[in-house]
Amino acid sequence: MKQKRSAIGAILKEISAIHGKAEKDRTDREKQGDFFNVFNTLEICTEEVRLHSAFIAELLNPQGSHGLSHLLLEAFLRKMEIPFDYLDYSKISQNNRERYIGRKTEKEGGRVDIIIEDGKHAVIIENKIYAGDQENQMFRYYNYGKANYKDFRLIYLTLDGHEPDENSLGGYDFSYDCRSYENDILEWLEECVLIAEQKPLVKAVIIQYKELVKQITNKDMDTEYSEQMLDTMMKPENVLAVGEMLSVQEDWFARVLDKYIWEPLKKYANEKGMLYGMDKEYYGESGFWMYRKEWKHYALYVWTERKSDWYNMMVGISYYGEYPKRGERILKKDYCNCKLECLSGDQNDEWPYGWEYLRDDIMNWWYEITEKIVSGEVVNYVKVKFDEMLREIEEKNLRMP
Repeated sequence: MKQKRSAIGAILKEISAIHGKAEKDRTDREKQGDFFNVFNTLEICTEEVRLHSAFIAELLNPQGSHGLSHLLLEAFLRKMEIPFDYLDYSKISQNNRERYIGRKTEKEGGRVDIIIEDGKHAVIIENKIYAGDQENQMFRYYNYGKANYKDFRLIYLTLDGHEPDENSLGGYDFSYDCRSYENDILEWLEECVLIAEQKPLVKAVIIQYKELVKQITNKDMDTEYSEQMLDTMMKPENVLAVGEMLSVQEDWFARVLDKYIWEPLKKYANEKGMLYGMDKEYYGESGFWMYRKEWKHYALYVWTERKSDWYNMMVGISYYGEYPKRGERILKKDYCNCKLECLSGDQNDEWPYGWEYLRDDIMNWWYEITEKIVSGEVVNYVKVKFDEMLREIEEKNLRMP
């Protein structure tokens, strides 16, 4: 046991030194402005339609304002393993994003995120950042391609390249290609940067977008830093000690959340003179809610539908009870015309006053953002959102039934 403790102490000291150097490098880069990103500043990092589909579609447009003709599209086709002459560049339609393809039914219709087509051939792209699949979505787009083109390629583009769910496929078997931002799009963007070498403004914007993609795919950690960490952890004298530490990682992270998020939120609720509750189950939905004594059914929430890895954290107003069985008492008459302007998400039967995801870089609570959790950045963001909701409730004198 003494030997194990000594080994753990040694590896923690070594990792601390690596972390200290990385932090100094990060500080130096901040001073040089390396972390400035216009997309972060505008808070549109996860906007599938307004940013990602729009930006990628523009790069793929041979008549796009980038002035690089078909070169970026050609590089994209190579990355997707599609022949460069698959499309007639001179006949490509300019209507290439959010194309309406008819009234949505079980087998057809909807809106295609990105489509590059010349009248005979098409590349149809369903672009997913965080949104879930719609019913029969990929099947409807497949039928559109089949009915309108001599040949087409259907691409399902996600952050990590996962498969569409069965709901989207509609139970049918057809051909499609899964691609990812973390590999395919990042590698394509690297090539785009080289292609745009003689157009500095275009190159600068592509670089900014590439850095954003690294951020949302958790690839923005400095490569040298991560390699140093892994090399240290893989040293023969450190392997067993690392295993010992990893065996308690989930309990450790739960304590981090308790100390730096849940306890501060409880204190915040007390300071506001509000009651609060928490769900302690490991799987499924979970989070924290707080409410005024006179509110009979509704509460402010910070919430996830997947507690196993605290994925897609959101804030909003929903039903509370002894257990958070949200929706049981929610009626439209309770919240008609009561949408909070401080929440970007629309009203629905789970979030009758509105909702929104947390900021992109703190939306998923896992080991990667431990620093932001410990520094108080995460809990302070949540408290600011709660303050905004409470202020708007009071200003509008909203009835909280």
